Amino acid sequence: MAREGSGAFALTSPTPSPKKSVARAVSTRVGSGATNDIAAYQHDDKRKNNPPAGLVEFDKPPPQPTKTYQYDPHLDPQLTWAGKAEHTSFEVDTVSLHIHEDVRPEAILRAVKREDVQGDLFARIELPDAKAIDFYHHDVGWKNRLILGDSLTVMNSLLEREQMAGKVQMVYLDPPYGVKFNSNFQAAISKKDVKDGDDASLTREPEQIQAYRDTWTLGVHSYLTYMRDRVLLARELLSESGSVFVQISDENVHHVREILSEVFGETNAIGIIAFAKTTGSTQNFLPQTTDYLLWYARNRESAKYRQLFLEKEPGGQGGTGYTKVELPDGTRRGLTAAEKADLSLLDRSARIFALDNITSQSIGREKGEGAACWFPVTLPGIGKPFLPPEKARWKTNEEGMRRLLAARRVDASSGGKLGYVRYLNDFPLYPLSNVWMDTVGQNQTGGDKLYVVQTALKAVQRCILMTTDPGDLVLDPTCGSGTTAVVAEQWGRRWITCDTSRVAIALARQRLMTSRFPFYALRSERVRDGFDYKTSPHITLRSIAQNTRLDDCKTQADRERVILETADQEVLYDQPLIDSDRVRVTGPFTVEAIPVASLDAEEPADSSAKPGTDQAAAEYLGMMIDLLKKSGVQFPNNRHLALTSLRPVRGPYEYLHAEAELQNGITKRVAVSFGPRHAPVTPVQVRDGINETRGYDIVIFVGFACDPEARRIIDAGIVGRELQFANAAPDILVGDLLKTKKTTRLFTTFGAPDVKVETAEDDLLKLTLAGVDLYDPNTGETTHRSGEDVAAWFIDHDYDGRTFCVCQALFPGGGKNPWEKLQKALKGTIDEDKFETLRTATSLPFKPGKKVAVKVIDDRGNEVIKLVDPKPTRKKASS
Repeated sequence: MAREGSGAFALTSPTPSPKKSVARAVSTRVGSGATNDIAAYQHDDKRKNNPPAGLVEFDKPPPQPTKTYQYDPHLDPQLTWAGKAEHTSFEVDTVSLHIHEDVRPEAILRAVKREDVQGDLFARIELPDAKAIDFYHHDVGWKNRLILGDSLTVMNSLLEREQMAGKVQMVYLDPPYGVKFNSNFQAAISKKDVKDGDDASLTREPEQIQAYRDTWTLGVHSYLTYMRDRVLLARELLSESGSVFVQISDENVHHVREILSEVFGETNAIGIIAFAKTTGSTQNFLPQTTDYLLWYARNRESAKYRQLFLEKEPGGQGGTGYTKVELPDGTRRGLTAAEKADLSLLDRSARIFALDNITSQSIGREKGEGAACWFPVTLPGIGKPFLPPEKARWKTNEEGMRRLLAARRVDASSGGKLGYVRYLNDFPLYPLSNVWMDTVGQNQTGGDKLYVVQTALKAVQRCILMTTDPGDLVLDPTCGSGTTAVVAEQWGRRWITCDTSRVAIALARQRLMTSRFPFYALRSERVRDGFDYKTSPHITLRSIAQNTRLDDCKTQADRERVILETADQEVLYDQPLIDSDRVRVTGPFTVEAIPVASLDAEEPADSSAKPGTDQAAAEYLGMMIDLLKKSGVQFPNNRHLALTSLRPVRGPYEYLHAEAELQNGITKRVAVSFGPRHAPVTPVQVRDGINETRGYDIVIFVGFACDPEARRIIDAGIVGRELQFANAAPDILVGDLLKTKKTTRLFTTFGAPDVKVETAEDDLLKLTLAGVDLYDPNTGETTHRSGEDVAAWFIDHDYDGRTFCVCQALFPGGGKNPWEKLQKALKGTIDEDKFETLRTATSLPFKPGKKVAVKVIDDRGNEVIKLVDPKPTRKKASS
C-alpha cells in the first residue's frame, strides 16, 4: 500500500446505521460481558422439500424416471472426437436428493457453551407431517447444500425435480486436468502426498472408480464427452444474467473452449483468464506457470458484471506513467531513481502524477467538426501557445480548458507537448484485467492445503465477485475440498456443491464447519439487499472540465475540495465494511446424497453391454458370488465364515441374490444381498432385503460401501435373524488399475463403534468413543483402534430418525487443529479447554433428548451411525 502523502488514497467508508449492522443474520452472545457475537448469514430464499434420509420409504419415483438431452447436429464449427457422432443425445436418471445431515456451525459453538441447541436451532417444524412426506411440492427455508453424487445426476435432479432451470447465477467447474488416475483424486482425508502409479495412493472409492472409468475409458475422447454433457446441464441451470467459469490447464484448454462455444455459442464467450498456479517449473521447455479460466455467459448482452480493481503501483502495475512528482511548494519534476525505489523518501504532502494525453483524434476539421475544441492554449510562464496536432482536438472546449488551467491540471512535457495532470490519488486503482499473477502465495488457498488438487481461493473469489451479488446462487459440480463453497459462504452467496468422493465431502464439511469469516455489514435486514461497501473517488478530466462549481472557487484549496466532493465514486465490491464485534461462522447447510438404484438397474460397466439389459448385472453378480464362495467372510478376531455352498437365488427378488447353508451341528440358512457396483448399500436395500429374507438365519449385506443409515439398521438387528455388513475389497473394482491383486480377505466385517456413556452433573451426558474398527483397503485387514484415531465423529443430541443434526463435531485424528481460527477469534469468551475437547474422543456434556446418535467418519470418508441409550442404568455404563 502506497503512503497517503505519496498519492495513496483514503477510501470512503460510510458508517452503517445500527439497523443495517443487525442484518439478516442469526446471532447469539458468546458469554457474559462478551464483546463478540457469533453470527451466521441466513437467506430468505426457498428450496423444495426434498426427502430426509430417514423418510426415503415415502419418496415416490418421479413421473419421468429419466431425462433425455439432445444436441443440435447443425452447430458450426464443431470439434470432433471418437464417439461424438454417436452421442447426439444422452439420458440421465431423475432421482431425489436425500438429506442426511443438518449442519449449523453456530449450534456446535453453542453446544460448547452447554446451551440447548436442538430446540432452538434444529427443531423448527416447517411443514406438517402430511406435507413433509409430499416431497418436492412445498417450499421450505433455504439451506446451502453439500451433495455426494455424480454431478450429471445432481444437476439433472435440480432441473427436473426441483425446477431450478434459470435459478443459478454462476457455475464454477474445476474438472480433472489430465489423464492420470491419481493426479486428481485423494485416497484418504490425511493423505495429500498422492503419487501416480503407487498402489497405496490409488483411491478405492467405488464412486470415484466409476467416475474415472466414465471419464477416461477412451482417454481425452471420453473426457470431452464428459465435459460437454455437464456443460450443457450447467447452461440449463444458469439465469439469463449468469456466467460459467471452467478452470483448466494448457493441456486441454483449446478443446474445452471449443466445447463451450458449441454449447453456449461463440457470441457468449467473454474471455480467457490466465492465473498463476506456481512460481516455477522443471520442464524441459518453457515452464508452465499458469492455469486458465474460460468465461462464458448464458447471454452476453444481459450478463451481470461487477468491475474489480487493483491498486496502482507508481512506475509498476497500473501506474507505469506515474513518474513525476509535485512538491509541497508546487514545483514539479521527475521522480529520481531512489524515490521510485522508495517512496518514503518523498515529503508526505508530495503528489505523484502522470502527464496524460489531453487530445483526442478527430477527422474532417475542414468541414468544421470539433471546431469548439480547436483553439490555442497558453500556459503561465510560457509565451508560446499550444495547438493540437492537425487531426486532433482538445478533449474539452475553451470553458473546460479554463477550469483545468485554474486547477493546475495542465502542464507541458519536456518534449514541449501539452498534457493533462493526473494525480495518483485521482483514482489510485486500475481495472482488473484477464492476467492474474497474484494468485500464488502463502494464503492462496486460505490456509493449509487440504486436498491434493485444491483450487486457489483468490481465483474463485474474483469470479464470484465479478458475476454475482450477495444472495445469488453459486453452483460448483466439482467440490474437491470445498473452496467454492467456502468463498461463496464468505461473500454471502448461496451455494450448492457436489462430488463423487466421500473424502472430498468429508474435507469440505470439516472446512465449512470450522471456518471463520468477517461479518460484512448489510444495507438492510436481508443479505440479498447487499453489503455496505467502501468506495473510491474517481476524478477525471471531464469531471473537472464540466464542473461549474469550480467557477466560484477563489483559492486552489477550494478547487481541490470541490473536485473531490463532486467526483464519481467507484464501488469496491471486494471491500465491504466489517463489523469487528461479530465472529461469523458458516450458515446452515445440509449434507445430501443421491439414492442408489437396485443391482439390476445399474448402468453396465462393460461398454459392450447395452443399457436396459441384465447382462452387465448378471456378470457382476456371478463374479461376486464366485469370489465370495472362494474367499468367505472374514470376521474380527480372525473368525472366518466359509460359504462353499453359495449359489444364486432364483425368483422374483430385488435384493436377495444368493444363499448358502452352514453345517455346525445345526443347519443355518444364509442369505446374501449384494450392493451396487459403484455405490453404497442403502437403507431401502436393507429394509426391503430384510423383508425378502424371512426364513433365513443369517443375512449378509455385501457392498463396497454402506450408507450410514443402512448400517444403523443392520447394527440394530432384528429378532430371530443375524444381520451383518461385509465390506467388499475395493480392489475387486479397481482390477487392472492395480499392479497386483489380493486373493484373500476380499470380504470383511467389522463391528459398530464402541461408545461409552457417562452421566455428568445436572443430569447431563458425556460420551466417549472408546474404540472403532478401521478397514485398511491396502491390506484388506480390519484393526480395532482407539477413538482418538478416527478422522471425525459427530453427535446428535436428539436424533429424530429423519436427519442427523450435528450438535457436536469432534476431530480427534491428529494433524492441525481445525478449530484454530475460531478458537483464536473467541479467546476469552469461550474457554480454550472446551475447544480442546473438540479434538478428542470424549464429548462435551450435553442434555440428551429421547434418542442420541453418534456418527463416526474414518480416514476414507466412510460413515457409520450408532444409536446410544441416553439413560444408562448406572453412573458409568457401556452403551
